[in-house]
Amino acid sequence: MDTRLMLRLQQVLEKMNVPISVLDSDGNSLIPASDIRFTLPPLRKAGEAVYHEGRFFQASIARENLVYMVTSPDLPQVRDMLTLCDAMVGAQMAANAAGNDINNAYQRILQNELSLAELEAVVDEYNIHTNVSRCVLLMHMVQVQKSSAFEILQDMLPMSGSDVLVNMDKHTAVYLKDVSNLDDEEDLYQFSCALQETLMGEMALSVTIGISGVTKDIAQLHACYRQARRAIEIGRIYAPEKTVHMYRTMYLQRFLSDLNPDVASHYYGLLFNANTNRLFSDEMLHTIEMFFKKDLNLSETARQLYIHRNTLVYRLDKVQKALGLDLRHFDDAVTFKMLFEMRKCGHNRAAGKKNNP
Repeated sequence: MDTRLMLRLQQVLEKMNVPISVLDSDGNSLIPASDIRFTLPPLRKAGEAVYHEGRFFQASIARENLVYMVTSPDLPQVRDMLTLCDAMVGAQMAANAAGNDINNAYQRILQNELSLAELEAVVDEYNIHTNVSRCVLLMHMVQVQKSSAFEILQDMLPMSGSDVLVNMDKHTAVYLKDVSNLDDEEDLYQFSCALQETLMGEMALSVTIGISGVTKDIAQLHACYRQARRAIEIGRIYAPEKTVHMYRTMYLQRFLSDLNPDVASHYYGLLFNANTNRLFSDEMLHTIEMFFKKDLNLSETARQLYIHRNTLVYRLDKVQKALGLDLRHFDDAVTFKMLFEMRKCGHNRAAGKKNNP
């Protein structure tokens, strides 16, 4: 039985004055979950309560191989309670099945498995709004243990409007976010960062999020899904320290990931080779990276590195003398940055497949 369904049933049954246990057909306790196994009496007909050694047993009509058990005297109201319990289980299962059906429909839309005619039929059957601006937030979680990413996120996400959470697999869920009321796509980035902080703070869990572009066309949701996947793939290679990746802003990374690895290796070799090995020590590379992070600001970089401004200038002069690139000038800094990032191009396809969510 579905884990979420079992949890919902347990929450209801625990509140009843007379505890009802749910067993499988072998007598193993499912609700509450335990290693206890009960000996079942003969249960000839589903829905018929059997009193045996101080307990009532009743085989479920709603679900084959389920048995309800109550420890109680032989009272008529107990039989009625078991019948009502079975009806509740049946209703919950029907609702759960409907939820699974629409989840499967969204999965097929995102994975582009529907023809145009099939898509129109699905949209009509499930009353999916078509004139809505949507964005795909692909959420990948590794350490989900007994739960799934979907189960964890469905209780945390502020669902509103036409928002939908789609269960893709144990580690991955897709949040189809209605962005009609958002002023800026930057809000999606801030929302994703806040979600990451909440998960880490409350559950010590990390989530990697890929954010797609926005579309009003339901038929283009699969393209947004690919964008979100690609954002995570590329982000893991070019910005492994980050956990939120927005496809729209990753122009340089997307360009580099499409380069032929041999071409990238050639141009990277122009910068890093036997002649420059001594120049590009770990200290020098850290200095350059900090200089770029501080937007080519000499004073801020020197302050962050705890070095004198003249020491920073001396290091940058060494780079200029060896390469002819003055990193204090924007064009030269861009050139260096692109050549430096090309070291990752030869690994992007293999790494992308290995870490593919």
